[in-house]
Amino acid sequence: VSKIDFSEEAWIEQNKIKHEGSLNIFDPKHISLLLCNYVKLKENTWSDLSNDIRWTIIDLETYVDKALKNKYPLYYDLLIYKIDGCSNLEIQDLLFKTYNIRHSVEYISSLWRNKIPKLIANQVENDWLEWYYTTKEKGQWKRCSCCGQIKLGHNKFFSKNSTSKDGWYSICKECRNKKYQENKQKKVKK
Repeated sequence: VSKIDFSEEAWIEQNKIKHEGSLNIFDPKHISLLLCNYVKLKENTWSDLSNDIRWTIIDLETYVDKALKNKYPLYYDLLIYKIDGCSNLEIQDLLFKTYNIRHSVEYISSLWRNKIPKLIANQVENDWLEWYYTTKEKGQWKRCSCCGQIKLGHNKFFSKNSTSKDGWYSICKECRNKKYQENKQKKVKK
């Protein structure tokens, strides 16, 4: 079992909004620890409605679904296999059968310990920012001219642009990254 100092504070960048608490799912290290001990924690706390860990596990499950299930099905399946107790070699074979992709066992381990917890923490932060600027402080909302989604006018979702009326680029960071990756791939194929 890993040992992590749960007394640390979490900060959300731009406005330095502080989230206090001993265990927080803003922190990828805490998420990694929860995932590694998921089965045991769920078994030990499920019947105790007053246990905070039980509710943290329920929140974690919600964020796992939101962050991974539709956007990153391979990562979602990897997480399920890990929680079910599969070894990295077994996961390597299962992913190959399902996705026809063979990742090294080291890469699978890195996804499990680093990438997946970061994606989940990112989803937690996005939802928290949306809640904060909807209920606590009036935030500016903006429609991406590329994907059409309405997102919070925040540095997490849009890059700053001093020449635009609202101070943000018209295309969200997610779409800009997709376009950049597509252009990069086109150059490689030439």
